[in-house]
Amino acid sequence: MNKLFRINYSLYIGVIFVSFLFFLSIFGPYLAPHTLTETLETKYENGTIFAPPLEPFEAAEFPLGTDKWGYDISSMILYGIRHTIFISLAITLIKMMIGTIIGIYVGTWKRTPSWMESIENSWSYVPLFLILYFCFNSINFGNILETSTLIFTFIIVTSVISMPSIISSVRKKSTEISKSVFIEAARTLGASRHRIIWKHIFPQMKESLLVMFILEIVYVITIMGQLALMNIFIGGTIVRYDPLIYLSITKELSGLVGQARGNIYGTLHVLVIPLILLLFTTLSFSLLANGLKNRYQSNYQRTPWIKTGFEPKLMPKRKEYEKRNSWWKFTDEKLISVIFIFIFIGVAFYFYSITK
Repeated sequence: MNKLFRINYSLYIGVIFVSFLFFLSIFGPYLAPHTLTETLETKYENGTIFAPPLEPFEAAEFPLGTDKWGYDISSMILYGIRHTIFISLAITLIKMMIGTIIGIYVGTWKRTPSWMESIENSWSYVPLFLILYFCFNSINFGNILETSTLIFTFIIVTSVISMPSIISSVRKKSTEISKSVFIEAARTLGASRHRIIWKHIFPQMKESLLVMFILEIVYVITIMGQLALMNIFIGGTIVRYDPLIYLSITKELSGLVGQARGNIYGTLHVLVIPLILLLFTTLSFSLLANGLKNRYQSNYQRTPWIKTGFEPKLMPKRKEYEKRNSWWKFTDEKLISVIFIFIFIGVAFYFYSITK
C-alpha cells in the first residue's frame, strides 16, 4: 500500500495529457475530416433529414456535430488547437528566457533600487488583458493586418508586458540564494560574477524555473480566454452583420469559445465542446507542473538543507548508484534538454506553416 503513495500520479497523467495535446497540435490538420471552408449541405438519406446544426455523434462524417452554419466542430478544433499551444509556448519561451537573464543579474546586485521594487509592486495589480485589449481593439478587426502579422504582434506585446512578473520572481529567488554560505565561499575564492550566476545560482533555480515555465503557459492561455470574451481573437476577428457575429480566423480554442457564446441558449454543444477542450488543456499543464513540483521535492527531501520552496508531498526514493553511468540513460538535465528541443522544433514548425 505504501508503494501507491510513492507514485507521482500528477506527473504521469500530466505527461500523457500534454503529449496528447502536442500530438494534436502537430498532426491535427492532417487528421481533420474536413477543411475549414467545407459545410454540411442539407440532404435526405434513409428517411432522415440531415441539416445543420448536427448534434455530436449524429453522423459519422461529423463526429462532434456542426454549428448552425454547417461547419464541422471537430475540424475547427483540430485546425485551431495548434495556435493555442504554440502561441502560448512562444510567448512563454521569450519572456522566460529574457526575464530570467535580467532577473538573475538584478538579483545579484548589492541593493535593489527602490524604484524597481515600486514598479514591480504596482505592475502586479494591473490586469494585463486590458492592456492587450486596448492594443488590439483597433487592429484586430476588418483584416487590417495579415494573420501572421497579428500573431507575431500578439506574441511580442504579450511577452513584453508580462515579463516584469518573471523578472520580479527570479530576482527575489536569486537574491535569496546569493546570501547563502556557499556563494560567499565562491566569492572568497575569487569566482567572477558570471561564474557565480551560471555555475552556482542558476543550478539552484532550474527546477523552480521549469515549474514556472509550465505555469506561465497556463497563464497565457488564460489571457487568451479573457481576450476572447471581449471578441479579441488571436490572429484576427471577422465581423459579420445581420445578424452581428464575431468569428475567429485561426479557430484557436479560446476563439471558438468566444465566437460560440451566443449558442448558450440554442445549440449548446457548439460552446461546450471547445470549452471542455480548453479546460482540459489548462488542466493538463497544471497537472504536469504539480507533478514536477512533487518530483523535485521528493528528490530533495533527503537533503533538507537544500531549500527549494516546494512543500513535500511524496515519500523520497532511494537513489541507486551504479559503478559506471551509461551516457544513454536519461537524467533530469537530459530530459529537460530533450523537452525544450521538441518545443523549439514545434514552435519553428508552427511559424513556418503560418508564414508560407
